[in-house]
Amino acid sequence: MLITCSLLLFIAWQATQPMNQLATEVTDEGEVPTFTELFQTEVDGTATTYSQYFQIADSLNHRENIKYYAPLQGFGAMQEVASTMGDAVHLIEPKDLPFQANIQEVYAVTSDMKDGSLQTQFQFSFKEKSLAGVDLQYIHFTITNVERNPLANRKLTENIENIEGSNLKNVGFNFLNPLYYREMTPDRGFAYIYYDYDEADKRVFRMTTTSANEFYTYDNGYVYHIGYRINGDQEEVQEKMVAIVRKFISGN
Repeated sequence: MLITCSLLLFIAWQATQPMNQLATEVTDEGEVPTFTELFQTEVDGTATTYSQYFQIADSLNHRENIKYYAPLQGFGAMQEVASTMGDAVHLIEPKDLPFQANIQEVYAVTSDMKDGSLQTQFQFSFKEKSLAGVDLQYIHFTITNVERNPLANRKLTENIENIEGSNLKNVGFNFLNPLYYREMTPDRGFAYIYYDYDEADKRVFRMTTTSANEFYTYDNGYVYHIGYRINGDQEEVQEKMVAIVRKFISGN
């Protein structure tokens, strides 16, 4: 009973308290916070996240000088991080999600690109977490700046599309780039990877699951990789998620 009460208090704290005392409102109108102002606490990390299908195209499984930061809590924190990215991110209001998220947080992991410039990977996470700490339902929006369009090589993307058992299909994004969707395949061994955080050890680690659906695309210098697990009629959920992903990227 004591453990259950402690977990309940922790989830309530996560949902309401921004880490590092991050303000949830913009104090100076029009002023955009810097990365270092937002993510002040560097922590340990064990591995990075990437698409297992498109890693051969975007090389996000190979990164150097990796740094991990404690995730920021609350939708206000997510808004401040999104404000640093211009039109690259259009946050979805929690009320517009297909489930009630009691955890809203944003991760940041940085590394060096081949030309020496900074590569920053953000993960905007909405989760319904149980009292036992299990992620029941979730959507993770991961966005990473890259040097080139990984989908520009049509021959390479066709090879990826034809991977046996990949279950990939293009649901359409714009005339330049596809929006790939992959339905979960628990029996195929194709895993989805996302970040999670161990508060006690102050450590970012990655979760691996075969029970998630994925989207992948590129737009204006960024790779977008979205994973979700949502209860309900999966055909209806997919239709909602296609609209949500397009809105997150383009704003409409």
